[in-house]
Amino acid sequence: MHSPNGRDMLIRVAERLIAERGLHGVSAREIVRTAGQRNNSAITYHFGTWDGLLEAVWLTHMDTVNAHRAEMLSTLDHAESPADDTTVDTLAALVHAYIHPFVVEIESSEPSYWARFNEQWLTGIHLDFVSSPTALDPEDPRFPRVGGMNILQGLFERLRAQLTHLDESVRARRVALMARFVVSGLASWERESVSGGAPDLAAFEIELNSLAVALLRAT
Repeated sequence: MHSPNGRDMLIRVAERLIAERGLHGVSAREIVRTAGQRNNSAITYHFGTWDGLLEAVWLTHMDTVNAHRAEMLSTLDHAESPADDTTVDTLAALVHAYIHPFVVEIESSEPSYWARFNEQWLTGIHLDFVSSPTALDPEDPRFPRVGGMNILQGLFERLRAQLTHLDESVRARRVALMARFVVSGLASWERESVSGGAPDLAAFEIELNSLAVALLRAT
């Protein structure tokens, strides 16, 4: 089995501690110490800044998630092509393309902290982060400025375009609320899994999909 190097350990420890205690509940010094690093400047050495460390945590997962989402969206585009006679529920398919790669990524780690890390990040950004994907306080150094968002933002835009039953002014906020609901649900599942009381993840994913679609279709 691959043994994590110093950089990998800092990423793993940062994700776990932030997932458990929040971005304001963890110090850089504690992450360095917990990761077994003797050099107090280890974060600066490996990542440049605190933001650099948090972005590294994000990209560790998002590279895989992005690839999975891109594949699912490509399959959906093919199914929607004029040459295909299959009737496609585009909204449901887009929701599935949002949730399923997230679930697969959670399933790949035991225990997983990825949904809880996302949940903590969402506490510091705008309610409608689809339109305004920035921190509530731009000067707050504790919230990450993350990369690798193009595919996710494109998916959110496609979801927004499906909500023709809603006024244009609220469509992005509805997509953001759906995403917050999904992240919170998966974060709760991660916490339950620690105690052994979590429901079957595959069944939980189906339930999340149904509820997320209903939330978007609500008037």
